[in-house]
Amino acid sequence: MANHNLGCGPLTVKYMVFLFNFIFFLSGLALIVIGGIAQGFFSSYIEFFNGKYETPAIGIIILGGIILVISFFGCCGAKKENVFMLRIFGFLMVIVLLLECAAAITVLVMKTDIKNLVKRNMNETMDKYGDPKNLVTTTWDDLQEKYFCCGTEDYMDWNGTTYGMNVSGVPDTCCKNIVGGCGYKVFDSPSKIPTTIYTTGCFQALSDSAHAKLGAVIGGIVILVLLQIVGIWMSCWLIQAVKERYEVL
Repeated sequence: MANHNLGCGPLTVKYMVFLFNFIFFLSGLALIVIGGIAQGFFSSYIEFFNGKYETPAIGIIILGGIILVISFFGCCGAKKENVFMLRIFGFLMVIVLLLECAAAITVLVMKTDIKNLVKRNMNETMDKYGDPKNLVTTTWDDLQEKYFCCGTEDYMDWNGTTYGMNVSGVPDTCCKNIVGGCGYKVFDSPSKIPTTIYTTGCFQALSDSAHAKLGAVIGGIVILVLLQIVGIWMSCWLIQAVKERYEVL
């Protein structure tokens, strides 16, 4: 028979582990929400990611789901004082920590490659601009209107595109005051360009916006990692206390 007298110290740790896992569960939900918001940002400009939805936000959503499963083992293990479930909890926490470290290293290593990929895709998709029903057209119009920018690196990028050569100008969404045809033939009047259209490129604006969103996510993940380390330490202490007080059948 099991002796349920854990003692004051271990009993406190038991409830701390339970509380930790409840907070851990909420953080998993928060990551899923944050990942969804970030995915909404990336999916708005999916044409710049080779038309694929495998963005960093998907990894955040998956991590949130994994955390929900781990927190289940931690809560049940602490409540039932079940050594097996607590060991699974600790093991999964260590695995997640290792995966998080691997993901962080991968992002740092591939950061330049991702930037180059996005910039290259932005330049390539500009030549597909024109058809109002085309996703590329919608993406560029949304980007330029939202970030007050024009072209990839600057407005002159449009000069070498099919659309730019046809109208001798830029899309209307480059204009500071958007009206039909405002970007038409702007290259024919260079002196009017600074007052008519935005001249800065969209790549930097898009990059800054992505960094701001990912910066908040990274900050949250750092806090989560610290919580995980504390959780592993508390679960190991509780396992030891349960093993000392219980007869394992």
